[in-house]
Amino acid sequence: MSPPTQRRFHDRLSVTLANHVAKVHLERPDRHNAMDPPMIDALLDAQQWLAERVGVRAVVLSGEGESFCSGLDVASVVASPERIAWLLSPDARGINPAQRLALGWRELGAPVVAALRGHVYGAGLQMALGADIRIVHPEAILALPEIEWGLMADMGVSVTAAWLRHDILQDMMLTGRHLAGDEAMVLGLASRLDEDPRDAAAELAGDLARRSPKAVAAARKLWREAPGLDQRGRLAMEAELQRNLLAGQEQREATRARLDGRPPRFD
Repeated sequence: MSPPTQRRFHDRLSVTLANHVAKVHLERPDRHNAMDPPMIDALLDAQQWLAERVGVRAVVLSGEGESFCSGLDVASVVASPERIAWLLSPDARGINPAQRLALGWRELGAPVVAALRGHVYGAGLQMALGADIRIVHPEAILALPEIEWGLMADMGVSVTAAWLRHDILQDMMLTGRHLAGDEAMVLGLASRLDEDPRDAAAELAGDLARRSPKAVAAARKLWREAPGLDQRGRLAMEAELQRNLLAGQEQREATRARLDGRPPRFD
């Protein structure tokens, strides 16, 4: 077992990589991990760093202190017009840095589990929607309050929340109302509830890291791409993905391990 790899980014975020699990931890607890320019830079740099790492099989996204992330630190961001222009400037794929804060987690080659507690507002909730799974404290408060600032949610929410009922999303975006964790669960924003989201997310990530990486990647690809296809295209994608797994090295190892009653080895 190799020793953990640790990195800090812009004094706002730490990443610990061990046993194929990367724990990304926002570290601005005095401001409920609000996104100021250094935090934004840290998140984007951490995404890039993780994308370049070989062997990452699961990611945990959490925040230090009472809250996951209370959203954008508006005062610090609007103080620089150049910064705003940069945040809204698209790259060659049409994605701007603000949108990458959420979409970047979807593009990692591993599932991302967000551990949500306390304030999960605005940019914080939009970033969490970019995760594959959201484990939420029952008393966490989730909201998209951009409307109160004369703005709207725009961090790729039309992509990351496309699976939500549109009337629910409209209700949140047009009113800015706050949802408790239990209501978020009913409405589909939360994958599951837990009194200790961080520990639950770490346990789940460890379990995901022990699964066949190719099978996990195939399942993620299916649910990223199939919704944009017609029925024929969806069924063809399922069959093709499964065909690529059957009798492969990882599938054979998973089967042998299951029959032998031991953990599989995919290293």
